[in-house]
Amino acid sequence: MALLMLSCEGFQKHEDRFQATHIGHRLLYSPAADNSYRDDVTAAAAAADDNIIDGSILSKKNLQSLPANEDFLSIEDNPVDELELDDGLGIVERVSPIEYIKRLLLMRSALGDSSIELGINTVMHMLPESSRDCRHTGDLYWHGYYQMNKLSPTALPPMRYTHCASSNELRCFHKPRAMLQVFCIKLKSYLEDAGGPIEVYGFIAIRDAEDYRRNYVFNRSRDNPIIVNKTSDYLTLVSPSRGISMTIDCLMEIDLRAKGPMEDVTLVDGCCDFVEGRCVYDTELECTLDGTNGTLIFDLIVFRRALEATVELCFTKVPAGGFELKMCGYTAVSESLYLFAGEQCDCDGLVASAGKHPQRFVAAIPFDDTLFIDFMEGRLPVPFKATSVHGCLEKEYCFCNGAVVSVKVSWSTSFY
Repeated sequence: MALLMLSCEGFQKHEDRFQATHIGHRLLYSPAADNSYRDDVTAAAAAADDNIIDGSILSKKNLQSLPANEDFLSIEDNPVDELELDDGLGIVERVSPIEYIKRLLLMRSALGDSSIELGINTVMHMLPESSRDCRHTGDLYWHGYYQMNKLSPTALPPMRYTHCASSNELRCFHKPRAMLQVFCIKLKSYLEDAGGPIEVYGFIAIRDAEDYRRNYVFNRSRDNPIIVNKTSDYLTLVSPSRGISMTIDCLMEIDLRAKGPMEDVTLVDGCCDFVEGRCVYDTELECTLDGTNGTLIFDLIVFRRALEATVELCFTKVPAGGFELKMCGYTAVSESLYLFAGEQCDCDGLVASAGKHPQRFVAAIPFDDTLFIDFMEGRLPVPFKATSVHGCLEKEYCFCNGAVVSVKVSWSTSFY
């Protein structure tokens, strides 16, 4: 039975069953998703209670009864090693002419074995005494467990185990571990009707058992807020400093505020924990968290066996005047989509001259899956297969504008 790993009373474990199923919120914005299908999907989901296997609500039999839509992209259910170059080109050539976000949505649908993106929607709950005024000075058990009095960011870098210290493979203790990956976060503000667009700042950080320090996925100062309104409500995320371990429980710490003319307003403020013993593994989740004056919607997943992938870019040739970098990644087996540089990403995408890009991109990739790095211009993506806990691989990519970049992916894992 699918169980979620979120608790609302400290470390009490809840064995709630979540039956709600929906079409993923990102795919719903795609023009290729015919809204007329939604009623059919909802009806199929309601009738699929007997078919819940490994967190999947709809069976393939139910999906086969849905109408086909030739606007959706698809690839055959072949193992990733059997995919040909034409398979990749069939994806990127079809979606390259349209704008960035819509292209991502269509790429997303292309990775699955059906034209409908399914997931589990559930509600997250704040831990008691988890507001900013209580969580750093309180004496509840979880305050000490997660070392909430420590406000510094994590000092642990990525790629700690890219090169194993043991010279004997039989003595190496490193292996794929459970890891958390946050794909995107949407903010719905209750203040929009009163004043239109709002300026949002603050942070969202995750504390895991590696060192229980803040590993930021969103971090904006009051002097550098983002604009949020009804048409642009995604937070611009920053790549975490390192992979996020889920081998042991971890905690998400949130403090989001809106700038005001007289005083700032709290949107969402609190903490919620992810309990390792109650995880829905390898299933993408849409989690909703209500705050004082806003709601956060998280698109995330917990992989059961994953590696930390660190992507580094070194430009060997850049055209005069530079160019704006856009980059995403996607996996063939888990069908996950990662946003690295471009819209929804807190990354300086301007490449002005040759040299190493100042930012590294860190992601959790399922073991034995293949990560494709795509520069969003219609050319064949660069594949990197996650088959070893250690080591790195470097490949060259040539842009349409003549720029040349060396893409390096380093594999590592978490200690715990």
